[in-house]
Amino acid sequence: MALDLTNLSRQIRSMSGSLTTEAHDKRDRTTTVRTRYATEAHNYQLWATAANLSRETAAWLLAHPVEPLNAVYDVAARPNNYALVATDGSQIDIERHGAAACYVINIGRVFLRYGAQPKARLSSVPSLYYREEDLYLSDGVRRIPIEGNYLSARRDVEEGVALVGLTEEFLTDDIPGIALQDGTLVRWTLAGAEKFVQNYFLRPYLTYLDEMRQRNIPVASYISRPRSPEVAGTIRLMFCPDVRLADGRGAKCNECSDAAAGREPSCYVCQGMTDAEILADFLQDGQRGPLFISMSRINVEAYGHHLIHFFYMRVGREIARVEIPQWVAHNQDHVNLVHTLVYDQCLKGQGYPHALARAHEQAVVRAADRRAFLKMMEGSLMRADVPTASSQKRSSKEIQAV
Repeated sequence: MALDLTNLSRQIRSMSGSLTTEAHDKRDRTTTVRTRYATEAHNYQLWATAANLSRETAAWLLAHPVEPLNAVYDVAARPNNYALVATDGSQIDIERHGAAACYVINIGRVFLRYGAQPKARLSSVPSLYYREEDLYLSDGVRRIPIEGNYLSARRDVEEGVALVGLTEEFLTDDIPGIALQDGTLVRWTLAGAEKFVQNYFLRPYLTYLDEMRQRNIPVASYISRPRSPEVAGTIRLMFCPDVRLADGRGAKCNECSDAAAGREPSCYVCQGMTDAEILADFLQDGQRGPLFISMSRINVEAYGHHLIHFFYMRVGREIARVEIPQWVAHNQDHVNLVHTLVYDQCLKGQGYPHALARAHEQAVVRAADRRAFLKMMEGSLMRADVPTASSQKRSSKEIQAV
């Protein structure tokens, strides 16, 4: 047996005990945090200023509130007729021990129309990348491989570009419609990248958002079970005794500096909390909370008029996060439409947007698909007399021996 389950069972019991203790502590701290959040609800502009000033100095993520913190919006009536397009992507990563350096991005594409003239179109479009410019980024001196986070960034771009094509083909002005993606609109994976790398991926992505803005099609993304601590980060400022506003400085907390000496800072009460955990008690099913701006560096410095806003929405037992560009956030009709249609999709999808679930089904690459692709590729290379050889490591893994 490869996995020693008897050994693991003892560790699991120990973990269960530790998590129970942590849960009691976190429940008490959550009550304290929610109380402070509610107390400061109408001071949202003050804390928006604090978040702006603290963006460079705070050692944690922050959210800029653009509405009162206790703002709650019921879901509006669903239009009798509406349409949406959605995409999701998956990939076959570069097989380092394979016969050739290449990867595949598969984009699931979905168009759904509801009402008097229902219609659906589901498809997937795979793309093979193998050229030098597909495999590496270069500034003229260095070659940076497109793999890991950068491959994910390329897939994100392809998902957006596919939405533009779907919009051109299917969405019309006769009924309301939106474009929906899975996951975040903020390209977090590029936050620490060099400028030329960021530009390489962000330019086509922001161009996609430009085109959707010109077509007046609201763009949104849906994040199930979000773990973001941005709102929690702003609440940390509310507990900080050293926040400066009048003199133009942000949070530079002496307590945090002293934490290394074993003294627990006041803001520790927020430690380990997510936005969803804090906001859960404020929202009923279908309701959304206030709009916030993500203060992540790449969003603030690179997105321009597409600056990503977000709100939290209750869907059954879950608090989901919905992200929208600034030009959507500044149009109340667009915000209401996104809220209504995303929630309706969640009802149709038993808690998760129906269109995104179908896009995932179209996009997913299963193990059998991957094996078939590799076999087909190796066969084609052999017939073309291309010199190929998989690594000894891969060959060894394919043979079971005692």
